[in-house]
Amino acid sequence: MSEMASLRLFTALQLPQEWVEILSDIRAELDRASGGRLKTVRPELMHLTLVFLGNQPSDSLNSIGEALSTAASEIVPFRLTLGQPDFFGQPHNIQVIWAGLEATPPGLQQLHSAISVHLAERGVAFDRKPLVPHITVARGRRPPDRNVSLQSHAARQKLSLPSGLMLETKEFVLMESRLDRTGPEYKVVERFQLPIPPFA
Repeated sequence: MSEMASLRLFTALQLPQEWVEILSDIRAELDRASGGRLKTVRPELMHLTLVFLGNQPSDSLNSIGEALSTAASEIVPFRLTLGQPDFFGQPHNIQVIWAGLEATPPGLQQLHSAISVHLAERGVAFDRKPLVPHITVARGRRPPDRNVSLQSHAARQKLSLPSGLMLETKEFVLMESRLDRTGPEYKVVERFQLPIPPFA
């Protein structure tokens, strides 16, 4: 099988520059607190994953595009508000440090569900985990380092993001992830616009 015979794909919401700049500051603080021993996410790679598709045959792109177009047509734009930092794992074994949302709006859950339903209808495999909205800022290294995790956890507890930062979600993207020795690179494969409802 040739290298281009499959694509590693996921659907996501891209972030406004204001969010990226603020999360970059958080990233830098965590990097300092851990002595550079966390795997921090480059600002241009920060996003909110909707559904992870994993490796897909390149000839499935048409079916995937049709599924995502249909899903997009069913959801009107909605707003997200950036929340505070949190983490997955334990304080002594941090796996991921991330920023969440103040709340999960119905539109976001509906979009996740619509994408899942229409991918399944077309026989496209994908990760069926429930939606846990988060923006990854840093990851713990493996094997875990207890001291680094505790230092990072202490730093995270002191972090605070400004309140009221909103994102008007008008589209989502299908993204390709390419992995190499320097880390992932993301490329937008296709954009899907949410329909603007007519004025009453």
